[in-house]
Amino acid sequence: MKKALVLIFVFAFLMGFSPAQTPAGEVSLKVSGEGQWAILDSGGQQIGTLGKVEPDAYSILPTGGQYLGIVKSNGDLQLTGRHPTISPSDAQLYLEVLEAIKTLKR
Repeated sequence: MKKALVLIFVFAFLMGFSPAQTPAGEVSLKVSGEGQWAILDSGGQQIGTLGKVEPDAYSILPTGGQYLGIVKSNGDLQLTGRHPTISPSDAQLYLEVLEAIKTLKR
């Protein structure tokens, strides 16, 4: 679990130097059902779905992508599979969704 989180932050750090990426915090959440939100990018396009699975845990499903995992309110990401890997774009999505989840608690 710790190795996966370290990889996420390394990828996110490296992506920060890429001019093609949007800065963190550029996503917003729009209610799409009970306990479910559409993840929207800065242009208003849906890039994924966030669903509540436990009182302080949310599942992340990128649009057109593979199920990412469950993010807990303390920031932990529970990945699926025996040897989970995460792409740089999924790492960026995780960080942006983590910031957006903080707005749900207000």
